Amino acid sequence: MNAEPALRIVQVGFATTVQDHGRVGLAHLGVPTGGAVDRRAHDLVNRLVGNPSGAATIETMGALIVEALRPVVVASSTDASRQTLRAGALIRVDAPPGSVWAYLAVRGGIAVDDVLGSRSQDTLGGIGPVALATGSALPVGPDPGTDLAADHAPPRDATEVRVRIWVGPQHDWFIGGTQSLIRQPWRITSELSRVGVRLEGGPFDPSTRAQEQMPSIGLTAGAVQVTPSGEPIVMLANHPTTGGYPVIAVVEPDDLPDLAQCRPGASVRFRRA
Repeated sequence: MNAEPALRIVQVGFATTVQDHGRVGLAHLGVPTGGAVDRRAHDLVNRLVGNPSGAATIETMGALIVEALRPVVVASSTDASRQTLRAGALIRVDAPPGSVWAYLAVRGGIAVDDVLGSRSQDTLGGIGPVALATGSALPVGPDPGTDLAADHAPPRDATEVRVRIWVGPQHDWFIGGTQSLIRQPWRITSELSRVGVRLEGGPFDPSTRAQEQMPSIGLTAGAVQVTPSGEPIVMLANHPTTGGYPVIAVVEPDDLPDLAQCRPGASVRFRRA
């Protein structure tokens, strides 16, 4: 990478990585797509600085502090606004109220070396750029030469999270099928990461077949797997390519960011797509 460093990590914060749209089309080789957990927020901050949506950003759960090593134009999903940082200026990035994940975009994009066509750090398989740490210096790509059409975007209203689902391949392994998910609210547990989020609120009413061992099947982001304990796990961006639990439903892709941003204790209701 020939670009000069333009940003320095002063405080790495929590679960901080470089992310873009991930490695598409490599699941048959066992390589997860990965990419930003909340692609909608990732794309938004890129639009604010005039980047293409696939430009790499910094994703974090918060407490991230970044220093500008030269003047740069940045946008953070913390307040969904754009600003220009002079050399030596600091910016702190935290998740917006009621959310889990935040993003920092810089005009030109984070220009770490790509691996298999993506700059995303795959936290499950260890593929991608070196993990970020306090003191890491990051290069930025060339100015895209685009217009800056807006400097602020209104935040999403996440007071009530309702998520659409499609029927999963093993929905008939459960008495009532997807109705088992729809008939009650579910609570987000503290077991969440880029890989997935666990829900509680059951119990499920499984058929005899649901107790049987099943071979591993291919997974997609949004797949709702049901564990032997009866607790569903919703797969997020860094999910494995295969899994051995029955998939009762799949979350509508447009709604997955809303679920991914729910903090522990938040209530989620499912409805049919």
